[in-house]
Amino acid sequence: MANPAEVERAVWALRAYNTIALATVSAAGPHVAAYFFAPEGTARGVRFVIAMPRESRKHREIAADPRVAFMCYPGNANRWITGWGVAQPGADEAAYAELEARLLAHAPGARAFIDSTPAVPVIVLAHRLEIVEALGAAPLILDMT
Repeated sequence: MANPAEVERAVWALRAYNTIALATVSAAGPHVAAYFFAPEGTARGVRFVIAMPRESRKHREIAADPRVAFMCYPGNANRWITGWGVAQPGADEAAYAELEARLLAHAPGARAFIDSTPAVPVIVLAHRLEIVEALGAAPLILDMT
């Protein structure tokens, strides 16, 4: 379990991004896709709220094997965030309105995607984060396994 100050720092760093590249692997091979997300701190660590197309390849792969890797990268070679964790597909759809509101508060650009795609909520529980804020500086590494 990560300490609360490190979780707060990680969520603060993640707020600089609104999209995440999410990777899975299956018998069909590796697959990566980008999604709007909202970072959240929890008692256990960091999680991401994502809206994902229902019945998409990514959604089916997560249902079969919930292990994922992810990366946030602003196109700046000096900053990025990587990690891995476990996705929970089809989080309680009854609570989707609340999750959607939290996602849109962080990533307003997600509105067009949500309005045009039959989406389902997915929660990604981060197990490890590596946050690089500047080259030459030690990264913040959170191990939340």
